[in-house]
Parts: sequence; C-alpha cells; structure tokens
Amino acid sequence: MKRIAIACYFTLLLAPFAQAELTVAGDQPCDFTRPHFQVSRLPINNKMKPDRPMHADLSTFADEAWILPIRSSHLSPSQITSRALNMPGLRPFFLVGDDSQSLTWLRQRAAELQEMGAAGLAVEVADNEALARIRAAAPGITILPVNGNDIATRLQIEHYPILITTTSLEQ
Repeated sequence: MKRIAIACYFTLLLAPFAQAELTVAGDQPCDFTRPHFQVSRLPINNKMKPDRPMHADLSTFADEAWILPIRSSHLSPSQITSRALNMPGLRPFFLVGDDSQSLTWLRQRAAELQEMGAAGLAVEVADNEALARIRAAAPGITILPVNGNDIATRLQIEHYPILITTTSLEQ
C-alpha cells in the first residue's frame, strides 16, 4: 500500500514535465497549411518614406457645422511659458482659437508649421466663418475643430496658441 502511494505521488509530481511538445500549424515546412498562408500574405513595403511631410485634408470630407461652436473651458488665449517634453513619436500639432492672437500666430508661423507637417486643432471656434478665418490664416494645413480640454489636462496647459512637438511646448 505504501508503494502505491509513493508511486502515485511521484506520478503526480512528474506529470507536468511529461507533456508532449506542441506543434502549431504553419511551424513545419511540410505542413499542409503552408500554401494557404503564402497566398494570403500581402507584401509590406516599409522602405518607402515620403520626401516631405504628408498632409491629410480631413476638413473636406464632412461639413463641420454640426459640431460648432467649439468651446474648451480649460483653455484661453494668452502667452505661455515654453517647456521641454519627452514624447518620442508624437506628430507635431498645434492648438489655436478664432481670436486675433491665434490668427496672428498662425500667419507668422504657417510656413514653419507646414514644413514640419504639423496638424492644427481649433479649440475655440464660434461658427463656420470663424473656422474659415482660422484655415485662411494657414492655407494648406489641416485644422480641425475639437474640444481641447482633454489635451489641456493631459499636457497641463492653460493657454493657446501653442505648438506641441516631441521635445517641447512652445508659442
């Protein structure tokens, strides 16, 4: 009786180590599924990089009148204090409103913003005419109306116009 108990004990102890090796379909070169996998694979071209930043003009796809007016209660137009950021991989973007300070800032920096491929978020917009004025100040740059409260909270900012890049918050 004692021998049977010891034998059962060792069997249970060694059972996890006695499992058969798993084989996944597609692991073996002679696997019957190999031709099916090869047909469904699409070529990936990661080597192609544009010679200049690409801009998507999303504003032409929909009428934004239904979303206006946009009010961002956590943000207001004013001067900001620049500070460093460490956000690798972040595409540059900026926040503006339909106020005179934002429109002047956009006109002065439009070429630079376009060159770096920055996208714009209009965080204070009263109506379609105000959105048109903002876009006219920086032609060729995508500027979409959005509420900026979440961005303001996450980046701990209170004012605009502001440019956010991988390395800094600046005006």
